[in-house]
Amino acid sequence: MRVIWSTYKKIRIGILRAVPWSFMVSRVTTGVTQIVFPYFIYVYFMKGNLNSEFSQYADGADYMTYIVLGSALNVLAVSTLMNIGRALITELREGTLEMLLLAPASRNLYFLGCLLEQTTRALIEFVTVILAGVALGAKLRALLSLSAFLSILLAVFGFFCMGIFLSGIMLYTRDTYITQNTLFITMSLICGIAYPIQYLPRWVQCFAQIFPLTPAVTLFRNIVIGRQYMVDNIWLILHVFVLSGIYLAVGLLWNKSLERRMIESIFG
Repeated sequence: MRVIWSTYKKIRIGILRAVPWSFMVSRVTTGVTQIVFPYFIYVYFMKGNLNSEFSQYADGADYMTYIVLGSALNVLAVSTLMNIGRALITELREGTLEMLLLAPASRNLYFLGCLLEQTTRALIEFVTVILAGVALGAKLRALLSLSAFLSILLAVFGFFCMGIFLSGIMLYTRDTYITQNTLFITMSLICGIAYPIQYLPRWVQCFAQIFPLTPAVTLFRNIVIGRQYMVDNIWLILHVFVLSGIYLAVGLLWNKSLERRMIESIFG
């Protein structure tokens, strides 16, 4: 627990020192823009009209409810992947990676500390998206259920595991922005955030299944919109767990290999 808490404090203090007053403002602004832009498109460009095909794919939900749930989970995905994914390369750029690698502490606890810190930030955006959505007419009563809460925890677990895999890619390529921006744009387009993936070509739908966000957002909507329970969505839960296990196993092995190479380079 000491490693987790120390990592949390280190990251939080660094952020508050860098952006002391704009930290909260940026979280809230990001959450609001996630909803306001789609709202204007829906009201002023689409004139509030949706075809029957959308209603069928969206389980009868109105557009605002549909997109609020997708956007809320998307901010969790982006925040988790971004902060877990670039944790090690940030240490490298700050010149502290060698100390981290040589420290007699588990790297897994370090990642959990990163997860704890980013979750507190992501929750601000998540709550902002939900509140903005409710203010604009989204119907989210089932969001307060136990099943909805468990689906959010499952989603964060999936994003965390993929983030560890992503950290290996960033450390190997020495790149953050191209890697994460390409990933985030791809997920926002094909994972069913703003529209059902059934509108996409079949091969794109299949490709979207490699991202935990795809089954996670479907599960989340099934519970909140369809008033279902976790036990009604066993296959979606297994889908998230299988992807999480693969990303976690490959990510840990890859990071271990990269760490070994870096330690060897330090000692010649």
